[in-house]
Parts: sequence; structure tokens; C-alpha cells
Amino acid sequence: MKPGFLSPLVLTMVGLLGVAGCSLPGAGVDVSGDLKLLYAPFSLGNPPRYWQVKQAPAQNGSDQAPLTWEDKDGRIALAARPGIGSFEIGRRTNVIVLASPYLSFDWQLNNTAQVGDVELVLGFRRQSQGSWTENDLGAGKPSIDQEVRIAVGQYAVSYGQWQREYFDLSTLYRRYWPDTDADEVRLVWIGLVSGKDHTPAQGSVTHLTHILLSR
Repeated sequence: MKPGFLSPLVLTMVGLLGVAGCSLPGAGVDVSGDLKLLYAPFSLGNPPRYWQVKQAPAQNGSDQAPLTWEDKDGRIALAARPGIGSFEIGRRTNVIVLASPYLSFDWQLNNTAQVGDVELVLGFRRQSQGSWTENDLGAGKPSIDQEVRIAVGQYAVSYGQWQREYFDLSTLYRRYWPDTDADEVRLVWIGLVSGKDHTPAQGSVTHLTHILLSR
């Protein structure tokens, strides 16, 4: 794997007031230490440990929820429909950026979806070595020092095509916060939210699957 920073995606940075590698217990962590997300369905109404799911009731008479699981082209995928309601889904993590810096995920847009209907959210926390334990995971979204939002999609990709994106988290972080010692930075949150820059079409669907954090 030779992931790199992808400039075609729209990145926005928000400053908030506010284990080498992946060593979390529980679902999603394989023997190599990689953290796998959205590889298998789980209850969106009662999510597993470390996950948080919020979604508004469906609007405009739709009988579908903003977030559902679907079998899409032989893949288990999260189907996001921001046009019928806002949502946020995410998982707490405990990843030193320099130790497990690579993030990848797969996405597909339908014919009415737009780039940025859905955003990937990465939350970072600055803290010294040894000041963080897995008991700090707790429930709900953690406190975050910096946040990067990545608009899912690319204008050059036709609808209906699966696309895989790769990021080097260390490179991405240093782009916005070059003066922070990277060995004190942890990725503490990976989330997906409905975009805020435009109003999505009611029938728009963004499928997402295979979010992977790896060394």
C-alpha cells in the first residue's frame, strides 16, 4: 500500500476550543493491529461499543432512514441519504498518527448525489505520551482539539463507480498544524456526517464501506 494525500477532495479545517498503532479491544481490530470500520453491519439503533449514531427522523414523507445498511454490488455498505434527514455516525479511536498513519475507504455516488453530500470527519487530540488509556474511550464523541472534514466524492468520477481513497494522516495533519509535534497527536474520532455546504437531492445516496486504518 502506498497511500498519499489526495488533493482533488475538498478539505476544510476547524480548530476547536476545546499504543503505538491501533490497540483497541473489541470489534474491528484484526491481529495485525489494523482497525476496520464498515466491513460488517451492526444495529444503527443500538450501536456497539465505541460507536455513536445520530440521525434525524426521515423528512418529506420518506419511509427510509437517513442511514441504512445495503448489499451494494456484493459489498455490505452504509447507504447515506442526507436529502431525507441529517445524520452523524462515528467511532472513537486511539491511534498515534505516526504509528498508524494510513486511512482508506470506498465510496460510490448515485446519479443524483453530489460531491460533499457526505463528509468524512477526522478528530485529533494533542497529548503527551502515556497520558491516554483505553478507559478514556468511554461513550459518545470524545473531546477534540482539531477537526478535518473531507468531502466524499470526486467530480471526475462517474456515478455508479466504486472509488477508493487513500490518505496519509501524518501528512494531512502537518498540512494544517505544522508546528505541533506529530508524536503527541492521536486520531480519536472517525465519523461520517451529512454535508453542510449545499442542500442534497432527496433521492441522493452515497454508499460507503471498508474504512481501514493501517500501518
